[in-house]
Amino acid sequence: MSLRTLLSSLGKNKPTEPQAEVVHTTQGCQRFGHPEFRIRVGNKAIPDADVAWFLHFLESRVAEGEKFSGGQSLQVGWMYTMIEETDDGFLRITEPDMQQIPVRFIDSVDSTLMHLRNQKDVVESLVAEVVPDFPSLQKSVVVHVQYKTASRILLTRAEPHDASDSGWWLSDLDDKEGSQDPSRFTKTSLYQLAIDRPDLVKFFAVPADLQVFINGPVVAVLGPESEIEQKPGSYLSELNRARQAHA
Repeated sequence: MSLRTLLSSLGKNKPTEPQAEVVHTTQGCQRFGHPEFRIRVGNKAIPDADVAWFLHFLESRVAEGEKFSGGQSLQVGWMYTMIEETDDGFLRITEPDMQQIPVRFIDSVDSTLMHLRNQKDVVESLVAEVVPDFPSLQKSVVVHVQYKTASRILLTRAEPHDASDSGWWLSDLDDKEGSQDPSRFTKTSLYQLAIDRPDLVKFFAVPADLQVFINGPVVAVLGPESEIEQKPGSYLSELNRARQAHA
């Protein structure tokens, strides 16, 4: 499916109900004459602090004068969420199910919060001072034709060429000859890449001019001149340790 088809599908699908566990609501929006928000969290791995941050984020936007209503979109990190009015006067946040195209929105913020946490943690794992740069899942990415099965991958991010471009390029390092053949690459959306390779989503906020080198269980972030050191005990460092232990 083309990127244009993906973009046209966003916002047109009514959310469906997943098996959710905990519903949280904001408390500070009504004093501004604005409906409160309702979010549904089902993944117990999501820290309470991240849920609290998101509720505060929504309240702060309202306090700053923004008005939200059903049918609007809201960008949270890289995630494209949709707002829906509930029958009892709340605004609930829905997110893509991360499973299919056209996009199907569900009553959950699990992926939104988990992806935001993981993407921030990857960048903050680096000794160098690097600021996360969150692309939208609607943006395009160039991928090698074998991207679904490639195990030795180089993710390269450049400055975007236009408003629809994420700047990301995925190469299969095992296809040395094909790496110089344009016919061995195609363009898709970051959302499609996330569906096919959910293991790569955590790297999408690495900013331009850096590369992510994935060699089986080993992940390294490369700068313009050399590998960037990882902080001991950081998310990326521990991820590498765990991946190598299970290799």
